[in-house]
Amino acid sequence: MGGKEKNIILVATLDTKSAEAAYLKDLINKRGHRAFVIDAGILGEPAFKPEITNEEVAKAAGSRIEEIQNLGSEGEAMACMVRGVSAILNDLHSEGKMDGIIAFGGTMGTSLGLGIMRPLPMDIPKLMLSSIAFTSMVHPESVSIDQTMMQTVSDLWGLNYITRMVLERAAGAICGMVEEQKKWGTKDKQIVAVTTLGVHYYADLCQKLLAKGGYEPVVFHAMGTNACEKLIRQGYIHGLLDLSIYELVNYVCNGAVGGGEDKITAATETGIPQVVAPGGLDFFTWAGQRDTLPPHLQGRKTHMHNPLVCLVQSSAEEKEEVAHLMAERLNRAKETAVVLVPLRGFSSMDPVGKPFHVADAARVFTENIKKGLKNRLVEIIEIDAHINDTAFAEKATNLLLEMMTILH
Repeated sequence: MGGKEKNIILVATLDTKSAEAAYLKDLINKRGHRAFVIDAGILGEPAFKPEITNEEVAKAAGSRIEEIQNLGSEGEAMACMVRGVSAILNDLHSEGKMDGIIAFGGTMGTSLGLGIMRPLPMDIPKLMLSSIAFTSMVHPESVSIDQTMMQTVSDLWGLNYITRMVLERAAGAICGMVEEQKKWGTKDKQIVAVTTLGVHYYADLCQKLLAKGGYEPVVFHAMGTNACEKLIRQGYIHGLLDLSIYELVNYVCNGAVGGGEDKITAATETGIPQVVAPGGLDFFTWAGQRDTLPPHLQGRKTHMHNPLVCLVQSSAEEKEEVAHLMAERLNRAKETAVVLVPLRGFSSMDPVGKPFHVADAARVFTENIKKGLKNRLVEIIEIDAHINDTAFAEKATNLLLEMMTILH
């Protein structure tokens, strides 16, 4: 085992899962750590006394357990318990008494676990042991960006050969995670995020230039988790090369990639330096084959990226709307920011001869973002280059390095 005893929070509904929780607690304790049990059950009495009772959870939610039991809706009751557990977790974290967290269950236990883990910062390892881990009931937006999900195989209904094996693996997993977790305070460089997409090739050069400037680059693939935005809000990221706005394009075009509702908001609200570019403006993702496209998209140019994903060209009107949305969000910027527009294209899919080439796409975008952008802290710079050209990567990175030097 690595290091001293760790505090591992074990959240369970002890009215139905006491035996399993007791077994898991014992496994964690035997590994040299301390399992701190929080009871979020609402139906009956637990078989053993937890560190935090369900009555204490209800009180933390501003209620009493009897009142929660009489709500008449399991959903409302569980929402109250989520609020209560979350309040307790905030206190434990601020007091340095939480090194990791594990929860388990079916639909109720999973909704509880995901709800309480999602707001927690990245420095807290999180493990959700669930019988519905990889089903359609668990949506990507409901899972924390650093969440570990583990399938239970069978239902966790009593202790038997299968459930004991699964609980033993879960105990080993969460203990291993807390043992290896490095404190964020050990970093010696500021982190700069770079957003990109599979059709963008600037990331390698941007990383080299940022590292040469004394920063630690971290690349985020723009596929809808909003991990970059969330980590900015948690204080992990100090500068941003937001060179792919693919989430925003899908938001406007009703594509399959989520995250557009939050795109280009965290850096503007927190005030970290940022360079934004319309990378990936030329298309959006449809989850399925060409023949599954709805009627209003069947006349569009498409490209089958793989058997699961069809790329669909964005229209001029959609590009205009993306520009207006970018301007609207950047108008809230609290510090200097730059919009860098590559006049020769936005991805490897739109040069001359490629499926999504449109001669005046950059002009349409630039005209519309200029109309909407009113914030004097935000500058628009045009560069006679494609987004995948060396000149673009150098210009974007140097602009950000200049801003970070001035602000820091």
